[in-house]
Parts: sequence; C-alpha cells; structure tokens
Amino acid sequence: MRMRIVNSIYTFLATTFASATASIPTYIYRFNAAHAAGVNGFIRVQYTGEDSSIALITSALDFSAVNQTKLAAFDGNCTDTVTSYKWHIHTKWNSTLSSDSFKQCSKAATGNHYDPLKACGPASEYITEPDCKAKSLTYSCNSTIYKTDPFMCEKGDMSGKFGVFDVRVNSTLYLNLIDKHYPVPYENTDTWSIVIHAVCGKETPRIACAVGYEYNERETEQYGKKDKHEHAQCR
Repeated sequence: MRMRIVNSIYTFLATTFASATASIPTYIYRFNAAHAAGVNGFIRVQYTGEDSSIALITSALDFSAVNQTKLAAFDGNCTDTVTSYKWHIHTKWNSTLSSDSFKQCSKAATGNHYDPLKACGPASEYITEPDCKAKSLTYSCNSTIYKTDPFMCEKGDMSGKFGVFDVRVNSTLYLNLIDKHYPVPYENTDTWSIVIHAVCGKETPRIACAVGYEYNERETEQYGKKDKHEHAQCR
C-alpha cells in the first residue's frame, strides 16, 4: 500500500515538473534508501523567478526503511523509536554518492548550517568565530519567530523555520511549504547538501544527507519514471 502511495506522489510531481519552464530555477536533493540510512525520496526547491527569494519546497520522503537497530548502534542516544527528524541546509559535500548516511554526513563531510547573515545557531557555519559563538547562546528559531523576523533564523535552519519531519502517524510524508526568504538562486553552490537528523531526546545525530543539483528540462521529462524505478529497488 505504501509503495502505491509514494509512487502516486512521484507521478503527481512528474506532472508538476513537466509544466515548469526552464527559466525557473529548480534544485533537488534526492535520497536513495540504499545509501541514505533507509530514507527514500526527495526534497525539491522551486523558485518563483531567477532572482526571487520565494521558493516552493516540496518534500516527499519515506522513512519506513530506516533501521532503528543500526541507528542505535551509530548513536547510543537513539534507543527508542525515532518519530521526528530535523533538516538543514549544510555547506559541504565530500561523498562520491549523491546521497549518503551516518559518518558521511558528519561535520567533517558536510560542514555546518548555511548562515551567511550570521544568525548564529549552535551549528552555524561561523560557530568557531567568538562573536558568533557568544550569539549562539541565545539563538532561537521557530515558525512564529521566522514570520516575525526572518533574520533571527539561519537561512539553512529549515526545521527551525518550518518544523521537524513528524513520522509518528505515517512514515511516509508529503509536504509543500512556501519560504518567502529562502536563499536566492545565485547563493546555491555545488556543495550544498540537506542533512536529516534523527531526534533522539536532546541529541540529533546526522543519519542521512543528499547533495543538491539544479534540475534541467531534459531531466524533468525522465523524472517520474526514474524515481519510481529507484523507489522499487530501494524497497
């Protein structure tokens, strides 16, 4: 049943992609369950224009194949079933794969959160600077704060701005979010990644990550067929 649900999501998004024009910047972060700790699916960022900070963020992710035993072995804090995941834009990518897991998503491999305006959360890319470290002690970011003053949040703190991925009811999720202050297209780099963190009490170990890349018109035509094939293999 879950297979049909996720495949229907892919079919819907293939149609959506096909209607997009080549002039609209679109970036995608694809998670392959075989490499990304069991996380399967994608996070897509589609801008409203070439110089726009307004972006539609679509998340279609399946966490059903996450192995809780392996997760607990990786981080001893994750002894209970994980029911929520944080997600952030990170600044580096060192893996030879397009998605990876555990140690390949570490700080050494993926860096810290994208934070060009120095909102300075505890995992800011500038956290080693004394002024940023001091500022991090009072960092607070949630959806209410972000709506009131977007500069209070790191640009890469996606779960701070919009909330965690909640899989208590269903391990498959499909979300559409609109970010009016997303990093503009020219800020994107080839080494940006989205890292997914398991929420294990007060600890949030990095368990899965995927590098972003810009979608073009030719790739869009193959999108639905390719994702359905890979999803079947990953199951």
